[in-house]
Amino acid sequence: MRDQPSVSGTQQTSSSAVSTGRTSGDGGESLPKRPEELKVDGIDPCKLLTESQQKELGTDQAPRLNADGADSLGNPLCGYRKVEGTPRYGYSVSLVPQEGADVWLKEKRNAEVKVLNVGGFGAVETRLPGDQDISCNVVVDVAEGQSLDMQFTLYTAGAIPLEQMCANARHGAELAVQTLQTLK
Repeated sequence: MRDQPSVSGTQQTSSSAVSTGRTSGDGGESLPKRPEELKVDGIDPCKLLTESQQKELGTDQAPRLNADGADSLGNPLCGYRKVEGTPRYGYSVSLVPQEGADVWLKEKRNAEVKVLNVGGFGAVETRLPGDQDISCNVVVDVAEGQSLDMQFTLYTAGAIPLEQMCANARHGAELAVQTLQTLK
């Protein structure tokens, strides 16, 4: 593991990553075994980052459920935002009880996928074509058929390179997994 500067200028530890350089659904790769099952049913995504963790990520707004609704499966999204100064950015997190992170490796989806280890859990980093200059997603396989989806989105165009956006998404996912382990 290596330290990388976060958006707020502090150091953060990144997860280990194995680049596949492929699109989802190409087959042949699987996620490592989970260290434990962290069921996500009924957990409020706005409780996944503590105040201390939010400060570590540099957010300056209270978390709130996304007024626009939910992810593609109907799960609520919670937004943690930094809107003061520049760069401006946000973290969106959803808990997905309908599918594990492994679907990104098994099913054909319009995304570039990289297998990761986030806090001891298998995960995938997904980059959607056309969104690579504004966002990066990390989907953590937390239980059989369940996942935690963390997205880092940049609101200040060009302020942060893609690799740093993905490092920020991984770090946000690590913190959310730490909190999820205390909520079981």
